[in-house]
Amino acid sequence: MTYAQFMINVAIDCFGAAISVLGLLASIIASRINHLVKRYFIILFICHLVYVLSNLVALIFRGVPGDLSRVILYISNFGEFLFSALMAYWVSNYMVDISVKDENKIAKLKMIFNILMSIHIVALIISQFTGLYYVIDADNIYHRRPLFPLSFVWAGIMLLIDMKVIIDNMGSLSRKQIVGFWAYLIAPFVGIIIQTFVYGIDFLVAMTVLAGIFMFMLVSLDQTERNVAKEMENENIKASLLLGQISPHFIFNSLMTIQDLCYTDPNMAADSIGNFAVYLRHNMEDLTINEMIPFEKELGFIEEYVRLEKMDPDREFDMEYQLEERSFVIPTLTLQPVVENAINYGALTCKEKRGKVILRTRKEGDAMIVTVWNNFEGKRSVTAGQKKHRSIATENIKSRLKYFCNGTYEIHIGETDAIATIRLPLNKVIGGPVHENTDDR
Repeated sequence: MTYAQFMINVAIDCFGAAISVLGLLASIIASRINHLVKRYFIILFICHLVYVLSNLVALIFRGVPGDLSRVILYISNFGEFLFSALMAYWVSNYMVDISVKDENKIAKLKMIFNILMSIHIVALIISQFTGLYYVIDADNIYHRRPLFPLSFVWAGIMLLIDMKVIIDNMGSLSRKQIVGFWAYLIAPFVGIIIQTFVYGIDFLVAMTVLAGIFMFMLVSLDQTERNVAKEMENENIKASLLLGQISPHFIFNSLMTIQDLCYTDPNMAADSIGNFAVYLRHNMEDLTINEMIPFEKELGFIEEYVRLEKMDPDREFDMEYQLEERSFVIPTLTLQPVVENAINYGALTCKEKRGKVILRTRKEGDAMIVTVWNNFEGKRSVTAGQKKHRSIATENIKSRLKYFCNGTYEIHIGETDAIATIRLPLNKVIGGPVHENTDDR
């Protein structure tokens, strides 16, 4: 190696180390990328950094006499070969986790990556004692052996598998992810080919580091755009939810009933005003909560609503609670609207027999099931405004359940009764983040 080549390689390694440190710091402090992406990029840039520093140390100590230099050379070359493959290994795992949806296929691909990485490590250890890939002569000079290209085969196979994975799963990836992945796969692959035949300049180091930071920038930008879009979607859901939750008809009836009570039963009027204030506060405040709340708390607000409905003597119905499960969380403002619909468009239509609403909870397999059953008689005339309110409420319930816990909502209407079913994944509603502010003053 000439002095000019040596200085070029030192500059490449120093540049690569600096870029790797910047990428590592950016990955650590990034706030708009999810935990999985953050973890993979932190690991990837650590691998980059160790790889580049190993290459730099090996470069500096080549030709330096002494047993210590010889030991350092063996260690640094081992690190260089090991971490160059580890970069391909972790990127391969990341691409599979991001793009493949079939759990069985993910497990099979990761098993293949583990086998390839294990073969590489075993061959690398053997090479330290047999000179399979390279040797260090008596003058501490590094020399490639005929089987040196084999050291790139295992990582190369991983990269080829990654290319197949991307092609097969392009529909599940964004354009930025696709460009970033292809850049990271092609650039080092080209570097491997060049470095296999051209000795002297560390093309692989330069191309790997640049491709890594380029992929990180694109993936980070994609994650940021996705998170911003998700936040905007949530704000739209909240705004729509506000419109769907506040029923002018119910508020008007409640206030008129309270007005009548002020003349006939002032004490009950005072209690009713308190109940009504709690109801309004719940509906307004919970729009700002981005975590689920305990079912018991939502149940309390339902009970407040039922008491408000029963203030009017003309609105008679029975409310029954059959609760096998209480210790779980639920998105705010998802169950109460279901109960409201069951009362207003179900139980209150009953004339010949008394209307009834039954709220039930139970576990079923890997889900928490919440149902609201009601009876009804005939068809109740519904105004255009009420029909719009019901439609908005239904869409908001579905959107809110999906957004917070990937839950589902469906309703089945029979000839004389109806049942609404909310299905919540157990792993999302037991032991998850909970908003526990219970100050209802």
